[in-house]
Amino acid sequence: MQESGHSHDGGHDHAHDAPRKALWIAIILNAAFLIIEAAVGWWANSLALLSDAGHMVSDVASLGIALGGIRLAELDSSDSYTFGLQRVPVVGALINGATLLVIVVLITREAIGRLIHPTEVQGGAVLVVGIAGLIVNVVSAWYLHRQGGDSVNVRGAFLHLVADALGSVAAIGSAVVILWTGWTPIDPILSFLIGALIVYSTWPLLRETIDIILQRAPGEIEIEKLKSTLLRPEVATELLDLHVWQLDSSHLVLSAIVGTSRTLSVAECNRLADEVRSELDKEFGIVHATLEWRDPEHPTDGCHAEYDISLYPEDGTET
Repeated sequence: MQESGHSHDGGHDHAHDAPRKALWIAIILNAAFLIIEAAVGWWANSLALLSDAGHMVSDVASLGIALGGIRLAELDSSDSYTFGLQRVPVVGALINGATLLVIVVLITREAIGRLIHPTEVQGGAVLVVGIAGLIVNVVSAWYLHRQGGDSVNVRGAFLHLVADALGSVAAIGSAVVILWTGWTPIDPILSFLIGALIVYSTWPLLRETIDIILQRAPGEIEIEKLKSTLLRPEVATELLDLHVWQLDSSHLVLSAIVGTSRTLSVAECNRLADEVRSELDKEFGIVHATLEWRDPEHPTDGCHAEYDISLYPEDGTET
């Protein structure tokens, strides 16, 4: 007999209200600043500002991807997608992480070019816009981090904002040095440093999203302790099959087939399943567990496959 325990109630909307609001605020702030930065860059004839405005297009897009991922994850399950679309935010996080690495490659290539062929930098305009950009990105990143929870999807968007804030710090630093000394190589040198910091902060996110997509067992779960929870000493003899994986960063799923030492009634199967699921939720945060018990007489069919379920009343006790 298979026992499935899970929670697909209407709480998803409430859980996503805060991240959705934070993402909308970040999108509005960054889109508004993108327009201002592009206008100032065109007025000041500053390639640096126009390039950063182009980079901010990817920031707004990443925030939009994160917001769309949350919306799609809230859709109900269907015959084709029995878990719904809860894995979509993970894909969004992977896209955001990958685009950050692409941005680092572009920054590095541009920095090398500027070291070889130094260009004039409008220090004053870069300083003013850099300070404004830092404020916008710090406020957006802080609010998103505060409201976004542990979702890898929101973390991907958050890292985009952090990367842009670091870019603003580099712009401010290079503008100050250029205005003070006129030494333009500081701009590409700081760009290399910021690129390295972006890679350092992005790699854990990429690794986690890839692990989720490949259905790797969550790293925080002690598998031996999990096995001990499933092997109930009073009846269980062996663990015939075990799978544990994540739909997203917070939704853990388990399926297991447990061999029993004797034939179990349907009521006993139900009682054991309820006890095990309660412990799985309490000890490991596993909210969706499908369990199957197989006794020695029915190694394939499970517990009492020949029983007529109508012999048992709704409370699961034998008549």
